Amino acid sequence: MSKVHTIDFDIDHDYTLIGIHSMLEEYHLAYYLNAQLNLRLSRFKDDLDFKSGNCRFPLYTYEDEANFTSWSLVSNKYFSIDEVSENNKNLFDQETRISYLIPEKKQVDFFIKVYGLEDVQKLNTTLQKINRIHKVITSYTIDAMELKSRDNLIF
Repeated sequence: MSKVHTIDFDIDHDYTLIGIHSMLEEYHLAYYLNAQLNLRLSRFKDDLDFKSGNCRFPLYTYEDEANFTSWSLVSNKYFSIDEVSENNKNLFDQETRISYLIPEKKQVDFFIKVYGLEDVQKLNTTLQKINRIHKVITSYTIDAMELKSRDNLIF
């Protein structure tokens, strides 16, 4: 009788995750983050694409080689407009559907994922600068290991 061996891969979530509440569009937020944090976030050529849910989340990235950090800004929400079938009793022809990158954090509008930002003082300064941005309601760190859908942040 042969024995089946399974390999368990444990994904290392060794980054700082920041949640942002804001009504800004993602490109406006990227612009303000660049100005406030001295970054150069730019739109990644491909969005995060989840075919199973027909969702596309815009992704902005920046590799700061001088400070050995890597920054990613991603929207938590994807809005899609679906046609309503004739059988469905609805006042409107279309219906807006919202999909979430991290469903257990529906109140968060954006996530910033930073590799290499371990210094607590730098992190606190970063949060203060983000909170100074016009139309940012708040920002705070999130423990990625507590998120059920944390694997959606692997990109």
